[in-house]
Amino acid sequence: MARHAVLNKVAQRVRPLSRGYVEQWIAGKFSLVDTVARRHESEIRAWKDVVLETMGTMTVDELLGVCRTTRPDLNDLWNDPGARRKLSEEWRKAHGYVQRL
Repeated sequence: MARHAVLNKVAQRVRPLSRGYVEQWIAGKFSLVDTVARRHESEIRAWKDVVLETMGTMTVDELLGVCRTTRPDLNDLWNDPGARRKLSEEWRKAHGYVQRL
């Protein structure tokens, strides 16, 4: 159930993004983890074990798959090696953040 919720949340967050926003994110102009972590810190802290377990079962390729399915018009960006690299970096950063809570 937690896994399904995460994938749905990724789709929900990707759906409204503009091409320019995704391009800037891939280019490393900002991090999504910082904003999301601050906004949801109390929930993350309360469900830390479940969050870590769920994160441990998910792959970057799976997350990119959700991005591709949700916004196929941006597939050229999702297929860019920079997107995979940036998402991998963000996923590691998010995992570290949760572990430190």
